[in-house]
Amino acid sequence: MAKSTQNLKDTNQKNKTPTKQVGALSRQKKYKDDKLIEEKEQKSSHKIILFFLFLVLFGLMMGIIFSPTFNVTGIVVEDGENVKSAEISNIVNVKLGENILKQDYSKMKSEVMSLPYIESAVVKPLFPNKVSITYEERKPYIILKYLESFFVMDKQGYLLEITKENNRADLPIVYGVEIDSYTLGEKIGDTSRIKYQNIVTLLDVAESSHFPYEIYEINYESIREVKLWVKGFDIDIIYGEINKNSISDRLNYLSQILENLKNKKGKLNMSSENYLEKTIFTEIH
Repeated sequence: MAKSTQNLKDTNQKNKTPTKQVGALSRQKKYKDDKLIEEKEQKSSHKIILFFLFLVLFGLMMGIIFSPTFNVTGIVVEDGENVKSAEISNIVNVKLGENILKQDYSKMKSEVMSLPYIESAVVKPLFPNKVSITYEERKPYIILKYLESFFVMDKQGYLLEITKENNRADLPIVYGVEIDSYTLGEKIGDTSRIKYQNIVTLLDVAESSHFPYEIYEINYESIREVKLWVKGFDIDIIYGEINKNSISDRLNYLSQILENLKNKKGKLNMSSENYLEKTIFTEIH
């Protein structure tokens, strides 16, 4: 009987939680409860702050919408190299006297982009009462002679301007590119675009390979006998077919020949595929 009593005491002793452990558990529970209360209070305070911020922003918005201070009075735009600010101001439909937030900025951008020289544009409000317009221009690259007109083109083949006289002596003039279709501000048609890209490639390689002379005129009437004229020489150069893989080598060879033909007048034919051996110069006295 004494043994049973002893076993019962041992069992109770094992099942009994130490006082220190009970205290620790109690403190942990209190900490968690306090943490939850604190988080709830923080969330509540955040909501209150957000609500007041909303009220402030809403008030500011209403002030902007209804205050005459924010009625548009004009456009801020600068002259470009080929585009004048007055040209943009005349084409853009800004509603003067109307609130700055009620303007149709998407439409205004489309109007700016309709100008042939404009490549990209940004139209946005300039608080409190102006509309800001900034833009990037397409750069004139080549003059195409077409019938009785001169087409000012950029490198990508966009038609920027049509004139009756060539007023861009700084650009190379190109003859013999058949133009099947064109619209001002758009790319020329597919048929003419192939020849045009060949010319662009020729001029690009001449620049990148440091061809020492300026090509100022190109005749592309014959695909296999493209003709060139360079500044400083009174020589008709029959370059030959524009093959993208041989432009650099052919131009390098041409520069060596021209170095020996200074102050001479005549015709230089290097159109043969074997131009290194069959280039012919015919001098005219």
